[in-house]
Amino acid sequence: MYVTVFAATQELSDSNTLVSENDSQQNKTMQLRQLALSNPEYVVCAGDVYNLSYNAGGQAISYTIQLDTSYRLKVANLATINVAGQRFTQVKKSVEDIVIKNYPFSAVQFTLVSPSQFKVLIKGEVSSVSEIITWGGQRLSECVKEVATEYTSFRSVQVESADGKRVTHDLFLAQRYGDMSQDPFLRPGDTVILQRYDRKVTISGAVERPGEYELLPGEHLEELLNKYGGGLTQFADVNTISVLRLINLENTSIKSGEYISRF
Repeated sequence: MYVTVFAATQELSDSNTLVSENDSQQNKTMQLRQLALSNPEYVVCAGDVYNLSYNAGGQAISYTIQLDTSYRLKVANLATINVAGQRFTQVKKSVEDIVIKNYPFSAVQFTLVSPSQFKVLIKGEVSSVSEIITWGGQRLSECVKEVATEYTSFRSVQVESADGKRVTHDLFLAQRYGDMSQDPFLRPGDTVILQRYDRKVTISGAVERPGEYELLPGEHLEELLNKYGGGLTQFADVNTISVLRLINLENTSIKSGEYISRF
């Protein structure tokens, strides 16, 4: 009798776990759907699931469409359109216009049921090569920070698309100046390649933006002070600026921890 009760309790526990996992997945899908629908820049992705419903000659028609990697979307038996690279708002209008053209006053509705979730490979200067599950509304920076090391460069992040095209992005420009073209949404088939940074410099004291910055080739003290540090504060004493190198470079007589200059 004791064994029977224990087994029933275990089965009930397993069942509750499955229900909880299903609820969690449904909630996540709903959240992603809301984020996609509230973002006018959301671009359709292979794996997106849509629903098309309309009235044709008094008959209610409703069916599910899943977009595949061909990006050719079949609109009932009326047309097939190529939606690659298009925003959902554009696709929605195209689909509904096609149905209305053939069935006026059809009360057509084209909705996003579930945004695609897909894997992106991230390699290079990472803690370990990883495939991260993401979706079409997540930006590059959000995925990179999960696997970056203390030596990862955020000024030269490469994204290779499924067609082999490789583009380099500067995440600092997105963070500092809001240039979101440098922090794109990821796409199915993307591979992210991280590089090792060349130089990082810390600036402190009487500057508007103290902190640690990664300098690009050709950038020196002037850029560090004015571009990255935001310039000196009102009461800064320009006669006591000092530069300290903490790591010795090859082929130089400067020792680690020695002041390069004080002025």
